Amino acid sequence: PIGATVNMDGAALFQCVAAVFIAQLNNMPLNFIQVITILVTATASSVGAAGIPAGGVLTLAIILEAVGLPTNDISLILAVDWLVDRTCTVINVEGDAFGAGLLQVYTDRTAVKGDGDELREVKTEVAKPRMALQEEEILPLMKKDLQVSLDGVGNLEKESVM
Repeated sequence: PIGATVNMDGAALFQCVAAVFIAQLNNMPLNFIQVITILVTATASSVGAAGIPAGGVLTLAIILEAVGLPTNDISLILAVDWLVDRTCTVINVEGDAFGAGLLQVYTDRTAVKGDGDELREVKTEVAKPRMALQEEEILPLMKKDLQVSLDGVGNLEKESVM
């Protein structure tokens, strides 16, 4: 479960761009410390954000508050979030695939040849011959060909005996 939310590159990029957009929209210059604050806060909030549509918009309010930008402009971001969220998903999936590829290359290079047991042959079992009727598993409610003798009635065949 933690792997699903840790690599949220698209959400972090979206939050950084949205925060800078809102700052420029309000003619508020960002100094170096505010830019670093946006980067760190966006990275941390993208890890903790829910993996749901528009989950990054909710954490955008935290970033805007951290650098002193107005949060009422989030409504402008909501208008295009459905489109931007799809591109964020593409970036997230691409980052996950890239990470999986790097891990595969690393494990292939560091694996020792002949380290593990390899499959050399396949053994198949011969089907067992059908057991005699006495050895078969008998279901307790469905007994076939059972001779039941009742007092005074004689021999009767029953399919089900309780």
